Order: sequence, then C-alpha cells, then structure tokens
Amino acid sequence: MTSAHIKVKYRHLAAWLFTIPGLLVQFFFGWFPVLYAFSVAFQRYYFVKPSEFVGAKNFQDVFHDPNTWTGFENTFYYAFLSILLTFITPIFVSILLMEMSRRTIRWMMILWFIPVASTAGIAIWKYMYHPRLGLLNGILAALHLPQQKWLDDPHLAMFCLVLPGLILFGPGLIYIAALQNIPEELYEAAEVEGAGFFRKIWFVTLPRLRPIIAMMLIFSVIGAMQVFELPFIMTGGGPGFSTTTTVMQIYGMAFSDYNLGKATALAILLFFAIMVLILIQRRFFREDIDVST
Repeated sequence: MTSAHIKVKYRHLAAWLFTIPGLLVQFFFGWFPVLYAFSVAFQRYYFVKPSEFVGAKNFQDVFHDPNTWTGFENTFYYAFLSILLTFITPIFVSILLMEMSRRTIRWMMILWFIPVASTAGIAIWKYMYHPRLGLLNGILAALHLPQQKWLDDPHLAMFCLVLPGLILFGPGLIYIAALQNIPEELYEAAEVEGAGFFRKIWFVTLPRLRPIIAMMLIFSVIGAMQVFELPFIMTGGGPGFSTTTTVMQIYGMAFSDYNLGKATALAILLFFAIMVLILIQRRFFREDIDVST
C-alpha cells in the first residue's frame, strides 16, 4: 500500500471520527424522539405504568374533538397575522434604513444585536395591555379616545399577541446584512435605465433578497405554527377559547390530563400540517435569484 493510499485511508477515518458524534447526537435528540412519538400515538401511554396499544383510537379522539379544530383555526389565524405583521414589515423597514446614513445603520444594528429576554418582554407587554393600569389605555385616555379591553376582548386578543413580535422577534438584522452585500453597480445601472426608488426596490433589491426571504419565511411559518409562550403567559388561552393554540392543547393533554397518547397524536397532526405548508411555500416561492430582472 502506497503512502498516498494510506493518507486517503486516514483522511476517511478522520472524517468518520468527526462525523459519528454529530450523527449520534442527531439520532438520539432528533430522529429517535420523532420515531418514538409515532409509536406513542398508538398507545394509551403512562409515565410509570405499562403502556397499552390502542391502535388509531387516539387519532379518532383527536378528530372528533371540536376543540382540536378550534385550536387549529386559532393557530392558523395567529400564523396569518404574525407573517402579515412581523414578517413583511422588517423587510421594508430594513430597505428604508439602508437609505439612511451609515451612522444610523450602525446604531440600528447595535440595537438589534442587544439580547432581549423574550419571556420578560412578554410579561411587560401583558401589563401594558392591562385594562385599568396599562400604558396603552393610559395613552388612549390622554387622547380622550375610548379605552379597550385588549387581552380581555376575544376580537382583539389574538392581534394583541402578535403585536409584540414587531419589536421582540423582527429579523431586520438579517435583512440589513443581506442588503449590504448587493453590489452598488446594480443600482447604478438601474438609475442609468431611469429607474426610480420603488422600481429599484422591485427589480434589484427584492430579487436579490429572495433566497433570504424564502429561508426566513420557512422559519416564520414553523415558529408561528408552534407558538406557545405568548398565549400561555399573556392570556392562558382566553378569553374563552379564543387564543388557545394547538401547542397549548398538546401541553394541556400531556401535562394536565396526562393523556400522552392523544397529545402525541395531535402533535403528529400539527407536524403534517406544518409540512404541508412548507411544501406549498417551496412550490410557489422560488428561492433562486431572478437574474432576468
């Protein structure tokens, strides 16, 4: 065996030695829990007692439970509002910031880098919505406008949950970093062709941002469909059932009712719902840069 063959052999051995730990972590903390969840969904599962195989009964119970579909309706409604307000807005805010001075851009990037404790921020927003002591009603009272019930109003509660996302979870920093990598020559060429501000955004900026937007859209859809801490802390699922999301139902079934089989069956339904949304998004929203524009 030549020295070249020995080097190749040891290179492959080193590659596997570095890869196997990552594969083991991915298996035990990623794939194995998913596979185990599918088996739990077909059982009457207990923490300490032996489990009992019940077939598709858990899925039947979930399908025939009207609260399941109300929870999905609330989850889809939250995801729609979240993407409409907290996903689209940071894109255009970042584009407008890029038209400002470098000093302003640096300050905004520093502000976006400051870590924000999301749970603490949610608690602060909860008190801002307080009907008697909250800041928002105080502002309305100072302007002699009718005060609102906010989180106690079933028609406003879901919107109130989404609103903090404009500040707490806006991905503007990522868009600013991507915008800084767009060559200035493209904008200069567009100006030579007579393109104004909005035409440059439409034909130069947005096509170049398309891969980042597509990636962030996937993360936003997954995060919005799995929302838990916002309604759990701010409303507890109320008023009534108006802000109870699917993940909150899964939590209640698993840790309040101790019905882990039914909770896992509902989690699997949510998993497939998210997968369908991601497939639709990848089918109709291209990730490549449209160089034809």
